Amino acid sequence: MLIGEWEGTADLNEVYRDVVKNELQENIAELDAYGFTVVPPEKVAPPEFQARLVRALLDAHERTTGVHIEDPADAVNGTDAIVSTHWNLLLEDRVFEEALLNPAVYTLARYLCGRSVVLSDLLGMLKNQDPRPTHTLHTDQHGTPPPLPPYAQVCNVTWALTEYTAENGPVAIVPGSHRFGRVPMAYEAKFLAENAPVKAIPVEAPAGSLIVWHGNTWHGSFPRKSPGLRLNLIFLFARSYMKTIRDFRRDTPQELLDRNPPEFADLLGVNHPYPFDGDTFPDADKVKRFVRSGENPWA
Repeated sequence: MLIGEWEGTADLNEVYRDVVKNELQENIAELDAYGFTVVPPEKVAPPEFQARLVRALLDAHERTTGVHIEDPADAVNGTDAIVSTHWNLLLEDRVFEEALLNPAVYTLARYLCGRSVVLSDLLGMLKNQDPRPTHTLHTDQHGTPPPLPPYAQVCNVTWALTEYTAENGPVAIVPGSHRFGRVPMAYEAKFLAENAPVKAIPVEAPAGSLIVWHGNTWHGSFPRKSPGLRLNLIFLFARSYMKTIRDFRRDTPQELLDRNPPEFADLLGVNHPYPFDGDTFPDADKVKRFVRSGENPWA
């Protein structure tokens, strides 16, 4: 149907047009029904861009650990940890700036967390072959007491830089759990136990896919059984009133903002009116824009 300028959905109309433009209607239906979705590589980015992301993450890993990795398929991350995690990747390479504004990433983040969505952090993981479990069931909705609201206050967009299969240590998801309205109890979290009361499914996806889930969705991670490394990027997004992991407003160099479109600064919270210094109230237009995010889940 033709999306109009309907006043009652003023904040949704623009976002939904982007959903249609990027052919993501099936993905938002899956998000609403099951709490997660997989966007295939052909709707995300060309192989050349995928290769740039892989190299940028491996280079960041080498700068941090001193371990050079040429081919993840037959390598280890060089640490004793099951997963080597690299936080705050946005400032590491320009390709991560481009990835943040990827149409599929940007559209689904705004669909889940509203037009005023902000980036909480961008991190990357290199996961070793290891029989030990890594992440038990949890939600990304940290700090919110139950009952959790039905709309997403945070969301996770995971860019699979290597193939996700049952043997490769994929993410574990409990379909439909975004509707439970609570986090897993301790006895429910260990989904790999033989007598586990909650069973999760492995999310399989080709390299280059996006695996996206609602902040309320119960998820964890299966052990990697096959040799080599599983690589991913994780974009954590939040509503503008949530406390973010990273203070991009304070730490982002001006030249990085100057070389990107205005939406980039919005995503980093640079244009958010709060907190403000001194006795002068923030710009009224900024306040009005962000305060509206408390009026409906699309703002």
